[in-house]
Parts: sequence; C-alpha cells; structure tokens
Amino acid sequence: MTTAILQNSIRWVLLMAVQVLVFNNIYLGGVFNPYIYVLIILSLPIEISALATLLIGFFTGIVLDVFTHTYGMHTMAFTLFGFLRPLVLRGVAPRDGYSFGASANVRDMGLGLYSAYALILIFTHHLFLFVLEGFGFQSAWLIIERVILNTILTFSIIMVVQSFSRKSD
Repeated sequence: MTTAILQNSIRWVLLMAVQVLVFNNIYLGGVFNPYIYVLIILSLPIEISALATLLIGFFTGIVLDVFTHTYGMHTMAFTLFGFLRPLVLRGVAPRDGYSFGASANVRDMGLGLYSAYALILIFTHHLFLFVLEGFGFQSAWLIIERVILNTILTFSIIMVVQSFSRKSD
C-alpha cells in the first residue's frame, strides 16, 4: 500500500510539474491546450475509494488554479472528474469485473475499455471546463471546437504516455 501511495504521489508531482511548466505554455491557435494532469485521476488504482478520488480531484484542481489564476474553474472541473470516475469505471467494467489490484491503464483494462473510460472522462472534464471558462453558451461553436480538439489532443498524449508505461513494466 505504501508503494502505491508513493508511486501515485510521485506521479502527481511529475504530472503537475509538466502541466504547469510545459503544457500550460502550449496554446496553439487559441484552441489547443493539452491537459495532461487528468492522468492523475485516470491512473489511480481501481479500488481507491470514491471519497479519496473526489478529494484528490479537489486538491489537484486548487493547486492548478493557484498556478493558472483560473479562480476555481479547474477545481470544479476536476472535482467533477473525480466524482464521475467510479461511475464511469462501473459503466465500462468487464462482465466478470476488474481483477484485484488492477489499475486504470491499458495493460490492466485493455485498449477498448481504457479508451472508452478515458474519452468519457476527458470529454466531460473539457466540456465542463470550457463552458465555465466561457461563462455559458454565448460562443457555443468555439466551446464545442475546443472541447473536441482538446479531448483528441489530450487523449492522444495520454495514449503515448500509456504506450511508454506499458513497455517499461
């Protein structure tokens, strides 16, 4: 258990550093901005409690809001992400359930289940974040464009990260 806590703590620090120092400075064409930090909750062990996931989402969102001056937008979006994770995991669970000790990754879930799981959560996170950022649906087409393009970009980067982590295990 302490190994899992240590691994997830190191992952948290690394992903937050990469998000704040690298990905927050990538803003291509005013539309693309990858959010790799969602991998923090996506990669948690499947058995982690819903409350722990919710608290990790809340805390991570607050830290990101402090660094990005977004005044609670990431906190709300990532808390929702943490809330929805157990529901989405149950929704995409294999018929015989997940094996004990499994993590939410391509190796343990398989490409199809992991892709469905990740895309649902990333899309929902981005939709909520960009609607909050736009304060409504005044620019609905821009919000839809940003949600779709950033979901594809973030998912693609996460799949690259997943392919590297699969080879190292």
